[in-house]
This record gives sequence, C-alpha cells and structure tokens, in this order.
Amino acid sequence: MSRRVGERGPGAKAYALAQPASGRTPWRSARYCALDLELSGLDPRRDEIISFGAIPIEDGRVRPGEALEGWVRPERALEEASILVHGLRTVDLGDAPGLDVAIDPLLGAMASRIPVVHFAEIERRFLRRALRRQGLRLRGPMVDTSVLGAIWLHERDCAPARRMMLPELADALDLPAHHPHEAVGDALTTAQVFLVLATHLDALRPQTVRSLVTAGRQLDAIRMYPAHGL
Repeated sequence: MSRRVGERGPGAKAYALAQPASGRTPWRSARYCALDLELSGLDPRRDEIISFGAIPIEDGRVRPGEALEGWVRPERALEEASILVHGLRTVDLGDAPGLDVAIDPLLGAMASRIPVVHFAEIERRFLRRALRRQGLRLRGPMVDTSVLGAIWLHERDCAPARRMMLPELADALDLPAHHPHEAVGDALTTAQVFLVLATHLDALRPQTVRSLVTAGRQLDAIRMYPAHGL
C-alpha cells in the first residue's frame, strides 16, 4: 500500500512510541535486535543502505525463525567496488522499494529493542540519516560486538585490545560465520557472537544493559592502562 509523502509507516510509528529498557536491567532480561546493514560505501553523505537484516534476541536466545530481511532501491548506480563486496547490482535492486518505505519494517523490528551491531560507528551514521528522513532520531545506545570482542580478547590473551572483523571474531569464538556480506547472515553471526561474549563477561561480573552498551568506556580504559586488565 502506498503512503502519502511524509507519512510514517507502522514501523516508524512503533519506533517513535517505544520505550527503551532501563540500564539497570540484567542483560538476559532485555530484548535485543541484532542487525546488519549492507552499504554501497562507508560515507553516509553519498553512500546508501542497500539491504538489511535483523534477528531478535529474547531471554538470552537468538530467534532466527523471526529474522527480517529487506532490500533497498539505490538512488544512484552502484559502483564496482561495492558490487564486489556484497554481490548486489543496481539491476538486482530495481524492483525494491526506496529507503523511506523499505526501512519501515526494520524500524518496527528495532522498536523497544536494543540494537546489537558490529562496528557501531558505521551502522549508527547510516541509521541516523535514514531516521532523519522519517522525522525521527536514533534513540538509545547500541551494543557493539566489536568492542565486546576486544575486551574478551584482552582478558583471554592479556594482549593489547583490538577490534576484529566479524568473521575473524566468530572464528576466534569457534562460531560459524553465516554468509558474510549478506545482511541476514551477518545479523545471525552478530547475534551468536553477542550471546557468547555477553555470557562470558557475565561470568566475570554480572552484566546489565548499561554495562554492555557502555563497554566502549571499559575498552578505552584497557587501552589507556593495559596492565590493569578487567
């Protein structure tokens, strides 16, 4: 069904009304949405979201049967470098909806859930831009599995904390990397990586929503004072 220009879809409306989880909530009691964006490049001023995948996490379990996948018709032709990464051509996306329509189911999936992403600074920039087009703001922080992975790696090896690419981190955790550079595959890998890392960190010290979404501060402290550890 078509919408009038400027009219929000049901997902955007749900996102606008959603209430974020309290930071004091034990991590397993919160609801999450592991998500991945496939992009035409890394500059949100000129590049675009071309596909996305999202998988809910509840009660400390991934729910792959409720996975969401979507494609976006780009506003400009995709460059060869982009096609080589994710295998999507401009012609493959010709029948997909534009961003403002395509993104609505993702906003519904994110409503009342904490986003879990890999390298949050990238996903955040593109999501902010997409939400601005809806007259919305990106609400609340994200859990960044690249940050949790760096903390885990430092604790395991007593080595300088470094952030890994998603397939490398999954391999270090003895997890499969599901269809790299396909949005729903990367979302599933991110979800599984998150559960393993959060469980590990919780065994060291009880984790809350706040401790996970602010883990970047802990990583900064580790890098500043590496000998202190966790």
